[in-house]
This record gives sequence, C-alpha cells and structure tokens, in this order.
Amino acid sequence: MLVEVKRELVKQDHRYLQKRFLQDAHNRLAVYIWQLPDDDDGEMLRFQISYREIALDWAAERGMRYASVDDGENPMGMKRSPILKEEHHVQRVAVDKLLSLLREYDEKKSLQFICKIIEDEKATR
Repeated sequence: MLVEVKRELVKQDHRYLQKRFLQDAHNRLAVYIWQLPDDDDGEMLRFQISYREIALDWAAERGMRYASVDDGENPMGMKRSPILKEEHHVQRVAVDKLLSLLREYDEKKSLQFICKIIEDEKATR
C-alpha cells in the first residue's frame, strides 16, 4: 500500500512549490512530487522515485535522469547515508517492476502522470 505522509511532516524547501512524499509499507518504493501548492491534480513540475537499487528523477525543464542507489553499507564500520550515483541508463527489468508497482496505485492522478512519463521515456530508449 502506498501512503502519503502528512504534508505538515514533509520539509518544504520552496515557498512556491508543494513537496509531497509517498512511501509503501515495505519501504521498497519512495516517491517525491513537487507541484504547485494545494493543487494535487495540477501540473507536476518534478518527481523523484526510488525503488530498491534504482532512482528516477524527472523535471519538466530537463527531462529524466537515472541513478543507482548506494545504500551506504560499510562492512568495516558504521552505515553511511544512502546516496544517488548518476547513471546513463538503468536495468529495464527494474524499471518494469517499478511501473508494475506504480500501476497498483493508479487511482491517483499524479501516479498516472508518473507512469506515463516513465513509459514514454522507456519507448524512446
């Protein structure tokens, strides 16, 4: 189940944009959405979505970026913070799995939009 975190709990970095955060119960899928305030069905300006070892970052003005997730595991000591490492492409199987997970929650217009962007990007590659 994909649940949206209460907006009051999500740090807002920009006063003209509303940042939303959705996460599934198993912490496999995390979605950040930036759009105009108080307009859930309005124009989406950016999204960042991570699923296990991949991350997709899309912005209206620049398009899609791909990244792999370094989870910060350190066998010699304390765990570090996860970071994203930019990639030129990601595994198609992982993107397909991500899309199938998102389609489970297609009652939300914002997630329908994200699926369409990812499918269009997949078709051009």
